[in-house]
Amino acid sequence: MFVQALLVALVGIIATIDYNGPLFMIHRPLVTGTLTGLVLGDMTQGVIIGSSLELMWLGVTGIGGYTPPDTISGAIVGTALGILSGQGATAGIAIAVPVAVVTQQLDVLAKTADIAFVKKADAAAERGDISKIGLYQYASLGIIVLFKVVPIFLAVLVGGEYVQSLFDMIPDVVMKGLNVAGGLLPAIGFGMLLNMMLKKKMWVFLLVGFIASAFLGMSTIGITFVGVAVAYLTVMMGNGFGSETPAPVAAQTESASNDDDEVYDL
Repeated sequence: MFVQALLVALVGIIATIDYNGPLFMIHRPLVTGTLTGLVLGDMTQGVIIGSSLELMWLGVTGIGGYTPPDTISGAIVGTALGILSGQGATAGIAIAVPVAVVTQQLDVLAKTADIAFVKKADAAAERGDISKIGLYQYASLGIIVLFKVVPIFLAVLVGGEYVQSLFDMIPDVVMKGLNVAGGLLPAIGFGMLLNMMLKKKMWVFLLVGFIASAFLGMSTIGITFVGVAVAYLTVMMGNGFGSETPAPVAAQTESASNDDDEVYDL
């Protein structure tokens, strides 16, 4: 169990670095759930729980100073305890949501602690010591990783047995309620995503997807390919269908001016 907890914590480390760095989408619940299931020997349940959480948290994102629920810790701990307890997606989703909310506060604490490294980096910049700035950057990432990985490791190490005992005491009617709630949560995720994306000119794309699903009976993969084709045609129409005619000088000047404004805005 100790080795498994370490491996699950390693998944958390990789996901956290990805979220705060390259953004290869390794931090998404679908990927972290799958990797957690692979580590614990039940990849199928990992994919099921991870995909359910992915749908639920599609619209969760950090904008400005807002810190969203910690979907990395929530997905990993939820998947791990769902597998270890033998309750699958029901336990995984029920555990993932409160864990994500609680560890959200730990993420705030970690970033608050990182302010000390920002001050050190400012001092190094004033001295012209550029090499130290990168060092402080990585040190601040280490704090964030530490605050995220320790709870994951402890939850997996000691939590599986207790979760199983807890769910054994829950009446069947409550378990059925949790199953129903788990089925509804992905719809909330889609609602959050649409609330962010569905602007005045975008409703027609939602209509195309609805028609493809409800009236044409297309699968999700088929609708995805339709979406790719529509997006490509939209971009081509905006660019004059690949015309090589250069943009007017005035437009080029305005674009360059906007770029300069954006650079100096920093």
